[in-house]
Amino acid sequence: MSISTMKRLTVLTPKVDADALIRRLMKLKCVEISTSSLDEGGDLYRNDCDTARVEAEKRVANIAEAIPILDKYTVGKSPWRDKPINTSTGLFRKTGSYHAAWAVVDEVLEIRDTMTECYHEDNRMAARIAMLCPWLEYDLPLEINATDAAYLWLGTFPSAVRIESVQAALSDLNAGIEEVYRDKAGLYASVALHQGDEEAVNRVLAGMGFVKANFKDLTGTAKQVARAAERRMDAIDNELQACIDRLCELSPLLEDLQVLYDVEMTTLTAIKQKQKLAATESCVLLTGWIPVEKSEKVKHALHHLNCAYDLTDPAEDEEPPILLKNNGYASNFEWVVGMYSYPKYGTYDPTFIMSIYYFVIFGLMFADVGYGLLLILGAFLGVKFMKLSPGMKRMFTMFGYCGIACVILGAVFGGWFGDLPYAIMTTYMGYESAEAAKAAAPIFNGVTLTLNGEPLSLNPLENPIPFLIISLAMGLIHILGGMAVKFYLLCREGKIFSAIFDIGSYWILFGGIGLIFVDSTVGLAVTVMGVLMIVLTQGREKKNIFAKLVFGLKGLYDLISYASDLLSYSRILALGLAAGVMAQVFNLLGTLGGPTIPGFILLILVMLIGHGLNMAINILGAFVHTCRLQYLEFFSRFYEDGGTPFDPALPSEKYSTAESEKTKNKTNSYHKGVIS
Repeated sequence: MSISTMKRLTVLTPKVDADALIRRLMKLKCVEISTSSLDEGGDLYRNDCDTARVEAEKRVANIAEAIPILDKYTVGKSPWRDKPINTSTGLFRKTGSYHAAWAVVDEVLEIRDTMTECYHEDNRMAARIAMLCPWLEYDLPLEINATDAAYLWLGTFPSAVRIESVQAALSDLNAGIEEVYRDKAGLYASVALHQGDEEAVNRVLAGMGFVKANFKDLTGTAKQVARAAERRMDAIDNELQACIDRLCELSPLLEDLQVLYDVEMTTLTAIKQKQKLAATESCVLLTGWIPVEKSEKVKHALHHLNCAYDLTDPAEDEEPPILLKNNGYASNFEWVVGMYSYPKYGTYDPTFIMSIYYFVIFGLMFADVGYGLLLILGAFLGVKFMKLSPGMKRMFTMFGYCGIACVILGAVFGGWFGDLPYAIMTTYMGYESAEAAKAAAPIFNGVTLTLNGEPLSLNPLENPIPFLIISLAMGLIHILGGMAVKFYLLCREGKIFSAIFDIGSYWILFGGIGLIFVDSTVGLAVTVMGVLMIVLTQGREKKNIFAKLVFGLKGLYDLISYASDLLSYSRILALGLAAGVMAQVFNLLGTLGGPTIPGFILLILVMLIGHGLNMAINILGAFVHTCRLQYLEFFSRFYEDGGTPFDPALPSEKYSTAESEKTKNKTNSYHKGVIS
């Protein structure tokens, strides 16, 4: 509804008090700290916190790794949204819970490393056993591969090679071969040879695809090594179970780790903010922005700190950040504006009026009671029970409101999962035709008007022309609304004549065109008046009479642009028909099985899969095209973009929230678990 007025905050404080200053401002949640500019060769330099930042980032990363590990073994946790932990970070540190939580983090990460090594070793042992399986019947120790006069080679041949062929090939050499094992993978054999025939034997065996086995560092027979590996795997299983048992013992302290995460993340944020400050040898200079309504709150906080501060209005060449102020309904649509661009500081915030148009246009594009109810349930229940960020909560809430529009307009235009009620009535309830079902339950077919004594159905699947007219009428209202905002802004700036000539003249022209269909004489007169106003005033800033006329005619040519913009709203009809036709097709497929048990099962499956797919596709389509109409047809009339969103420095509240003063007075100590 409006853009918050900003104040420039400047604070000078001793360097030793910089952390206290930053943390106090972060608690207020209403101060955006700017990066201070430094003059080359001046006395101000960048406040160096690089080392502290690296250390803080490492601490946060360690905690972030430990939390999901412990969370995995926590019993009784909610799969949905958990209530934030209400605590005092001051008491968390004073009672020793801070250091105890760090001990848990270190132990959890140590257990993680132990388990990782166990898994790796278990895989190595399993691979060793698999490698030794073909050699289990080989009786000699694996480390014996030579004597004083002979070599002993172990290896494999391709599966097509026969032991007899190898024996025949070695018959002329001082070598012998023995088959140890054979499977689909190949022939496993041991070869004994005289040391003087090594080269000749190797040449023969290589020609037959022989590959030596590598049993380096293995001692004992294959069976002994395999059994040792099995025993080691059993020991590894015991180690892993011990690790898991310890994690289960530590799991009740998960909340301590979550509080610790917020504490350390807040510290990291504070360090990042301190890096923005300019510094001298003994002082730091902080500059930033605060909303004017928070001025007293900030002054009160700074009054208790060792600092000097000043609040000033923005300079003409400054661009303060943008904080939008809207009611509980419209604030959920601010992210839609942000997808386009925030308004420029000092201009108009269109969120509230845009949210009304968005609500109606989305409802027209996806006018269906059934889908709307599912959208309402999914969105609002998601906000209540799911773990969502503030931005996601606003998005879900917005879609919940849009679901309400779908329900209302779905009842008007006869969308109930398409024509599902009539499909069920004709298939399962004995009605002979869809017409008979509609006669028995006309409520599911939408509103029917009477025009010249004849019924006129507003159901777009039966009669799309009325829906097209409604879509274009909505477009006309939308365009005129954008022009009205521009008219208001021009008047607010004192440009009354510009408002009348640049906006009002087109209104007169549009009104005249509309009146032609009611009273041609009056309508034609008003239309001519509008044309003359446009032609005579659109080039009023030009000095040359010829230029005035050219720009006046160009202004009249803009009527074609308005007409094309109006036609773009026919996409509302296209989206509405797409959703309805797809739903109708799925209803037809779902009732093909007839009034039988398999037919009922088919109906349920089509309802879940088909209508689920239809809903997903058309929610996306309605969202995209409704946004497009806002950005191109509405904002283009008046919107001045280019603003930067207000980004205050905030403490981390991913898992916990600061304990209220009332709670603090009732609690004398932090009562979370502490490791002994």
